[in-house]
Amino acid sequence: MKIIILNKKLFVTLTPKAPYNFDVSVFKPSHYPDPLKMYEKGNYWFVLRFDDKIYGIKMQDIGGVNNPRIKVGVFSKKSLTWKEIKIICEEIAYRFEFNFDITEFSRKFSRDEILGKFIKKWYGMHGSCAQDLYGLLMIGIFLQNTIVKRTVQMTNDMLAKYGIKALFDGKEVYAFWKPEEMAKADENELRKLKVGYRAKLFIKTSDTFVKEKINELELRKMNAEEAKRELLKIYGVGPETARILLHEALHHHDIFEHVSPWQQKIYSRLLFNKKLVPAEKIIKYVNENWGEYAALAASYIWEDIFWQRKQGRKIEWLEKEIRL
Repeated sequence: MKIIILNKKLFVTLTPKAPYNFDVSVFKPSHYPDPLKMYEKGNYWFVLRFDDKIYGIKMQDIGGVNNPRIKVGVFSKKSLTWKEIKIICEEIAYRFEFNFDITEFSRKFSRDEILGKFIKKWYGMHGSCAQDLYGLLMIGIFLQNTIVKRTVQMTNDMLAKYGIKALFDGKEVYAFWKPEEMAKADENELRKLKVGYRAKLFIKTSDTFVKEKINELELRKMNAEEAKRELLKIYGVGPETARILLHEALHHHDIFEHVSPWQQKIYSRLLFNKKLVPAEKIIKYVNENWGEYAALAASYIWEDIFWQRKQGRKIEWLEKEIRL
């Protein structure tokens, strides 16, 4: 593990398109806990790797849903140029959807029989992804075929050995390794961290990511089908991982075409109040009802139950599914 001290800082204020609900946009309680970010009400910290440089980012809510303003602190090893600041701010705006207007979505479904109450409750919630495409791909591998508790353990162990610990603003926040580094990792050393078959997957996925010259900035310019074809070239990327990458990293809100088994159980409860509904029925229902906003609409319903959990509500059937 590398340790980086980021003691140079510069602050700017960014203005997302209203409505923008800071807390429920930047933080997603459905995501498993990890040291890659820190959240406190009105504040969010993460590490941004861009152009092979590491920056510590602090985002602070200083506005409101209808007049959003976000104070962004950028922490670095060396003093920043305004050109760097501009690039960093553009990247943050993309990852946290500052320029995505959800007015039409909110208006169109505000009286929807199912979705309306969630839009009212979480008005101004956007999608977001603090990680870059490769980082989210690594998270997808950690999540494969296991319970959340094991995912948390593997993530922490891998970051402790191969990751970067960034010290800034009185916080310790981690960042993933570079794909070039993981592609050269020793499989036996990885297996000592009890990641099982994922050891080979981490290496081969990283290797193809490099060899296929996967360019996130170029993928952002593509439509969903074009981007999906490119993503499926990466070793280990199947329908579920591609769906996650398209929705979270590339912000395609119309893509809802795969549901994993553990998600299937939760959506069955949330949408049909049943223990188990066929995945095909869930997918058809979401797409027929919310069309071009299918994934965004589903996220409003999905995140709601996890916000309830975070706020202290005990939901026994949910605890049995996530087993954290």
